[in-house]
Amino acid sequence: MTSHTFRFSDLYVLTIFTFFHYSLCIEYEKTALLEFKKDLIDDANLLSSWNNSNGDCCKWYGITCNNQTGRVTEIRLRGSDDMADFDNQDASVQKLGGNLNPSLQNLTSLEYLDLSSNDFGGNPIPTYIGSLRNLTYLNLSDSSFSGEIPTQLGNLSALRVLSVHRNLYSDDQYELTVESLRWLSGVSRLRHLDLSGVQVGRVFDWSQVTRTLLPSSLEQLHLSNCGLPPITPNLTINLSLLSVLDLSFNNFSTNSIPSWISSFRSLVSLNLANCEFKENICNLREISLSWNKFDGKNLSEVLSSWFQCESSKLESLRFVGSGLSGNLPPQLGNLKNLVHIDLNRNSISGSIPDSLGNLSSLQTLQLGRNSISGTLPDSIGRLSTLVTMYLSSNLISGPLPDSLGRLSSLVDLDLSYNEINGTLPQSIGQLTNLTSLNIEQNFLSGVVTEDHFANLTSLITLRASANTLRFELLDNNWKPPFQLQILNLNSWSLGPNFPHWLQNQTDLSILYLASTGISDDIPSWFWNSFSGLQYLNISDNNFSSMSVDDFFCSNEEQKQVIYLNMGNANISGVLPDCFSTWEFLNIFSIQNNNFSGKLPVSLANLSSLESLNMRNNKLSGELPVNLMNSKSLLIIDLTENEFTGSIPIPIGDEATTLRLLNLRSNRFNGEIPDEICRLDSIQILDLADNNLSGRIPNCFNNFSVMTGKVDPSQIVGLAGDEFRGNAWLMMKGRVNGYGSILGLLTILDLSGNDLSGDIPIEITQLVELRSLNLSVNGLTGKIPVNMGDMKMLEALDLSRNRLDGIVPLSMSRLSFLNSLNLSYNELTGRIPLSGQLQTFEEWSFVGNRLCGPPVRLMCERQGEGEDDAGEEEEGDGGSDGPEWGLITSIVVGFVVGFWVVVGPLIGSNSWRTKYFEFLYDIWCKFCVCMPKKKNSSNKRFRR
Repeated sequence: MTSHTFRFSDLYVLTIFTFFHYSLCIEYEKTALLEFKKDLIDDANLLSSWNNSNGDCCKWYGITCNNQTGRVTEIRLRGSDDMADFDNQDASVQKLGGNLNPSLQNLTSLEYLDLSSNDFGGNPIPTYIGSLRNLTYLNLSDSSFSGEIPTQLGNLSALRVLSVHRNLYSDDQYELTVESLRWLSGVSRLRHLDLSGVQVGRVFDWSQVTRTLLPSSLEQLHLSNCGLPPITPNLTINLSLLSVLDLSFNNFSTNSIPSWISSFRSLVSLNLANCEFKENICNLREISLSWNKFDGKNLSEVLSSWFQCESSKLESLRFVGSGLSGNLPPQLGNLKNLVHIDLNRNSISGSIPDSLGNLSSLQTLQLGRNSISGTLPDSIGRLSTLVTMYLSSNLISGPLPDSLGRLSSLVDLDLSYNEINGTLPQSIGQLTNLTSLNIEQNFLSGVVTEDHFANLTSLITLRASANTLRFELLDNNWKPPFQLQILNLNSWSLGPNFPHWLQNQTDLSILYLASTGISDDIPSWFWNSFSGLQYLNISDNNFSSMSVDDFFCSNEEQKQVIYLNMGNANISGVLPDCFSTWEFLNIFSIQNNNFSGKLPVSLANLSSLESLNMRNNKLSGELPVNLMNSKSLLIIDLTENEFTGSIPIPIGDEATTLRLLNLRSNRFNGEIPDEICRLDSIQILDLADNNLSGRIPNCFNNFSVMTGKVDPSQIVGLAGDEFRGNAWLMMKGRVNGYGSILGLLTILDLSGNDLSGDIPIEITQLVELRSLNLSVNGLTGKIPVNMGDMKMLEALDLSRNRLDGIVPLSMSRLSFLNSLNLSYNELTGRIPLSGQLQTFEEWSFVGNRLCGPPVRLMCERQGEGEDDAGEEEEGDGGSDGPEWGLITSIVVGFVVGFWVVVGPLIGSNSWRTKYFEFLYDIWCKFCVCMPKKKNSSNKRFRR
């Protein structure tokens, strides 16, 4: 054997080297990092992993390497943020200091360098950083550098992010400056530039910088507290991608806000705080800085410049959704030219100042969705030009002032969702121009008469629900002076008679009279008067004498109704089959009544129907076969009726959109059909308390939301998202109502039937299921061994079956489980000791032969415990013991696979030669070797 011959050991070494060589960092880069560490001050010992004994520098703290080349590509050594960690007494210790050794420039593949929030004690930013040509991210912010920013940074042509800002609130004395900004032209790919706190004012020329130096790719520009010179008013700037501009804390005292800022079409955040716009700001007529990020900034502070004007000309003030806080300043009343105030969706608190009544030109006052409290001041009645007052969703309390009646120009008044109490002032009836009045969701009480509406001749919308007001007519023949389109009087006291004054309101499209104490028949003129009605809610009343046929089948004209709620209305009678004239119906709710008869076929055929709620009636017969084929239905709730026959199945292969099917507490019989698994969008399937038999289908893993293949949508939107779907559901042994989170629930309930056979293993693939109830059936066999895969389970009930075997160890992984019932089965053995299972009461396991906590019966060391272990090892795959079949397969596979490859290498010269040639070619390719000719390689690898 010659010196060129490879031995088997050589093969082993070469193979290992080939596959694992590039997991280690490059030696000279490791040396460079150690040199870099020597000059750093590391009081917190953050770099303890940086040492020779830890040979792979790719695994050091803050270091990331390229997986293929092993070269260092990222250094992330950000220190503690004093502002974020102000409660941490050791925050200052968690910072690096000292000097930045130039050895760092040897890391030629470095792409990401973050040394921010450290303390380098006034040292300058090293010029050698400009030689790291592959850098795309450079962050040196808040690290106590001083001196000039090196122009060499302009060599970083690949740079995307550059941040060297100095914290405005920092207490260090170091200052960063620039001698020129021409180097910016070299970073043409820059997207994020932050020079905040850097003194650039003496070299900053608006025309030069914005036209030729700033790259057009820029998306964020931060120049806060830079000592910038006055803004050039007329500029043409090519920054079409700019979304964030921060020029705050610069002194532009001689300038107005430049008009060119409005040319940034992509701008979503503009910060001009503390810019001292004084001279021309008093001439400014409009300011609109809505949807910015003033997060937490005080409104008084933002408006301070205008308050200093002797005579402000400001007419429009708009700061919608800008995160402003603080109170409404009394000085606001001094801006007497104000016409529009829009401060909706902020965090403004305190009361409305009396001085607001001084704004004699004010037309729009919008303060909705804040935290404004206190009472409405009487001075508000002086706003004689006010057209719109929107104060919804605040904390306003106390009674409404009578002065509201003096707002003679008022068109739109919205005081909804507050805490206003007392009576409704009669003076409101003097608002002759009022078209919309919204006072819903308050604490108003007392009597309302027709005098409250005496002169509301323009009224179109009246929303006043969720108050405890009582309507008492002094004249039974009263005819309202208005023609309403929207009327919501839910929770008022209107009864016992149906309000006949509604008869001439022929323009109504929305009529809500729920919980109004009506105990009467629906009048015969109802559909003749309300032919254009689209939304009707008459629930929670008493219509026991109502003719069902007259209401649903009054004429053959098409109804326009989209939403109909007649629940809890004590209605009796057979539901007629005349819904072909209700083709626009989206939501139909008649729950908790006494309807009888079959479910009308014409109702099941409605192509627009999205929600069908008929729970707790006396409906009977079989369900129409076409009900489950609807392409629009999202919710079907037929709970607590007397339906019979088999579960209806979808026909054909087209997908349905059904998300909730509740057939609980009926008389359905037969088996659960496999076709039900076509309802792949289903999230809530409740078939409990029927007479179903047979096995549980093994195709429930087709339910895409329950298996996690499709993310759930929190809100079940109905009628074009006008309504949220809602339902009453049995979960954890209680019936609860769900609305806003209905779309997040996933429930499978088959309890209270006569189902038999095993629990299908496919059920454990429902990893997003939150509630599973299979109790009170005749199920046999074992609990599936991988039940613990159902990681989102909150409630599990398998009680009152004939399940045997052990409680699987995997169930201890159900960390969200808070309701468990395994009682009255034939389970044996020890209850797993880890995880959630010990947190439940003993009744969760009673009626079995289980031992160990929380059951009081202790497990014996021998006997029962050994039997359990033996049972656990039986070969049906239902145990949590060692998988010996799997282990044996792995061992045999490894041995066979090893000798299939290695055997020929030992016994076949030609096989070994080809293999060596293959490895040698790979070696040369990655190690930059000279390629070898084939004949020489044959000699090299001959035996």
